[in-house]
Amino acid sequence: MLRTPGISACRQISTTSCAMKNKAGKHKSTVNRTQLLTYEMAQKPHHIGVRKSWLTWHSQNLEEFRQSQPVVVAQDEIIRRFIRGFFPQNVVISGNELVIKRRGNVCIVAGFLQYSRRLDIRRIYWMFGFAEEFLSILLKQPVKLELAFVETEDDVAYNYI
Repeated sequence: MLRTPGISACRQISTTSCAMKNKAGKHKSTVNRTQLLTYEMAQKPHHIGVRKSWLTWHSQNLEEFRQSQPVVVAQDEIIRRFIRGFFPQNVVISGNELVIKRRGNVCIVAGFLQYSRRLDIRRIYWMFGFAEEFLSILLKQPVKLELAFVETEDDVAYNYI
């Protein structure tokens, strides 16, 4: 009888339960309910077309505005990193709640920034204008910022788990 090394001759049956469960959109709760959930994070993934449909409307399928998917993903990452780096003290929830919408060739960035007492209004307007202009030149398309200021992260909270 010829035996090959590394191949087992006996068959085995696995009796453990399946560990490949769906984890998308599920957040682990904490003991003292300190983890912040925003409204967008609290929605289940199967509600994305119903309750979060305004986030799925885009113009990438139209003939004149079609861009390749890797370009769009790279642009989104550039925008997110720039906003996180340009407003480091003001970004709420580590910049995860930035929404990037594309309407035609215009790229609209919406989200929340935390208000700090040190910032004066002139500096804020200058930073907004600079960020819009820099991103427009970098991405070669118009970019609009729709960022709202909140006092604390608690103002953005929908629920705590």
